[in-house]
Amino acid sequence: MSVTEGPLGRHRTMHGQVVEWIGRRIVSGELSHGSQLPNEADLAAQLKVSRGGIREAVKALAAKGLVEPRPRLGTRVLPRDQWNLMDREVITWHSTAQDFLTDLLELRLMVEPGAATLAAERATDEQIATLETAYAGMAEHAPRLPEAEEEFVRADLTFHLTLLRASGNQLVEQLGRLLEPGLHHGLEASSHAPGGVASTLPLHRSVLLAVRGHRPAAAARAMRRLIETTTAAVQKMIEAEEPK
Repeated sequence: MSVTEGPLGRHRTMHGQVVEWIGRRIVSGELSHGSQLPNEADLAAQLKVSRGGIREAVKALAAKGLVEPRPRLGTRVLPRDQWNLMDREVITWHSTAQDFLTDLLELRLMVEPGAATLAAERATDEQIATLETAYAGMAEHAPRLPEAEEEFVRADLTFHLTLLRASGNQLVEQLGRLLEPGLHHGLEASSHAPGGVASTLPLHRSVLLAVRGHRPAAAARAMRRLIETTTAAVQKMIEAEEPK
């Protein structure tokens, strides 16, 4: 059966396509705070979906705090401070924005050194083995960046998510799963930063050795230095990309 692509392209489901198409435009500012969404009929015609599909998508976006449907008045975009910024899809839609990347690094600096402390006390042999494999993958693929970016970032993501799980704190682990889409994009961006990987790869090894050696203070210090070093490299990259 042939598939005719409208403006939405291909996606998991038609509902998901509509939600993402509108959501990304809100998060990017294309549909700005206080603006009205096009009416149901116009959106349905533009996106080649039913009006019912538009209504369901608007309900999903309202549940995320992005819009407010008002009977007979239409649907308006809500201000950012009303959005559910911890929603996985909202995180994904944000994840290429520079301000989101900065906020993510700040959050990581608050959370990951503490998680590393707990991991050094609580990590299982299996979790330590996973950290070792992830680090080995990073070390293997680092010399082949940017060609091996996908493999490098996958190993890097595994390292950080495993560390959060190894903390033994279910809320920290849940936070990692929640932030996974944004963390993936953040690690991708940091892998592009000039000198970033060369300076942070030895710090990943320091974290690994401290966790494996059950040295909580050393694990926290190494993780703090890792994220601070990443932040500095990413900031230089952002500044270099800004128009002069």
